Amino acid sequence: MATYQHTITINDSESIMLESALQFMIERCEKEMATNPRAPYYAHLQSAKAVMARLNDDMVLTSKSDFSV
Repeated sequence: MATYQHTITINDSESIMLESALQFMIERCEKEMATNPRAPYYAHLQSAKAVMARLNDDMVLTSKSDFSV
């Protein structure tokens, strides 16, 4: 099986939206797994949790405002 790696750059608004979407996906998959465990919910749950964990770990500050001067 081939494995691909992607690098994307997202802004603050996109990061907030992505985090909300991932949280929604995690909640949905957990509900599905609790009531009727089946594919693809287990795989989606693991992937969504993995992306959520990396979302803030890979953050890079690209601009800075300094209002202290």
